[in-house]
Amino acid sequence: EAFSAIRACSVVKLHYRLFNDSDEREVILSPYLLKEYNRRWYLIGAADDTGKILTFALDRILSIEVLPSYEFREAPDDLSERYEDIIGVSYYEDREIQKILFWVSDKSAPYVDTKPLHGSQINLRGEKERLLREQYSVPAGGAFFTIECLENYELIRELGSFGGELKVLSPQPIVDSIKQRIQSMVDIYQM
Repeated sequence: EAFSAIRACSVVKLHYRLFNDSDEREVILSPYLLKEYNRRWYLIGAADDTGKILTFALDRILSIEVLPSYEFREAPDDLSERYEDIIGVSYYEDREIQKILFWVSDKSAPYVDTKPLHGSQINLRGEKERLLREQYSVPAGGAFFTIECLENYELIRELGSFGGELKVLSPQPIVDSIKQRIQSMVDIYQM
C-alpha cells in the first residue's frame, strides 16, 4: 500500500504504534519514499498539518488508508540529498554536518576500511596520520578515519558498537555523546 501511495502521489492516513508505546496513533501524510536501514524498511513523508518530514518503520504501521480528498504536498527538493548526510534514517533539520575524526584498532581497521561507516569516509594516511598520532592519545597501530554527517541516534550507536576498538577524537559533542553511551552501559552493569 505504501509503495502504491507513493507512486500515485496520494495522501494517506497511517495508523501506527510507536516502538515504546502501546497506544495506537494516526497521522495524515504525503508519502515520498521507502528507505531500508539495518534490515528494516521505513516510510518517509510530510505531515499534512505541519509539513514536517516524518519517518515510520513499516512494521509499526497498522494500516494505511488513502485519502483522495486531501491535496498531496510536494517533496522538498533536497529530500534524497539529506539522507546522504546521515547514517540511518533519523534526520534532524536543526543539526549541521559534523566532520568526525576517529581512530580504529588494527583488529577492526580492515573491516572499517572495506565497509565504510558512511559514504564520506576517508582513511587518513601518511603525514596526516603522523600529525594525528602526535596530537591525540591513542594506542599504537590502528588507523584514522573521518566521516562527515549529521549526529543522530544511528551514528552514535554505530560508533559505539565497536567498543574499545574505536575511539572518537573530535568534535567534542560527538565524543561527549559516545562517553554518555558508554557511561550508561557501565551504570547498567554496576546495578
